[in-house]
Amino acid sequence: MKKAIALKGVARIGKSQTIRTVDELLRVKYPDAIVEHEYRTKVELRVVLSINGVKIGIETTGENIKRINESFDLFVNLGCEVIICATRTSGKTVMAVNALPGYDVVWLEQQAQSNPIERVLGNLAMARQIVEETEKSIAAAKPAVFSHAAGR
Repeated sequence: MKKAIALKGVARIGKSQTIRTVDELLRVKYPDAIVEHEYRTKVELRVVLSINGVKIGIETTGENIKRINESFDLFVNLGCEVIICATRTSGKTVMAVNALPGYDVVWLEQQAQSNPIERVLGNLAMARQIVEETEKSIAAAKPAVFSHAAGR
């Protein structure tokens, strides 16, 4: 089943940075990942990675509904099994995630941290959780080993 992993939270608590960290962690862990699409600025990231044949769409923008819709259209058209994105706690971006056709949504919530060190550590912990959730889809999508003896 296709999965959308949505990181929700209020403005300016590190959701985009957390998702950029997810991209970095996936690229380090899977150096053979194929980059099928990439748009990157200093603050924004839209990328499609193919890891072991599983396409993963990653979008950092959580409040720009036009950009979110463009990314979702791209991800769906490219056949992404996993979509990772940020949203606010409610509103149009949340509705856009819930409207993704055929995707089970996993909602995660980014917590605000006032201490900069706790914020960095919290973002990293959340990024690792998202990577673990993504790896479940990668593992589930691996083709079954076919045995000639099984059909006899």
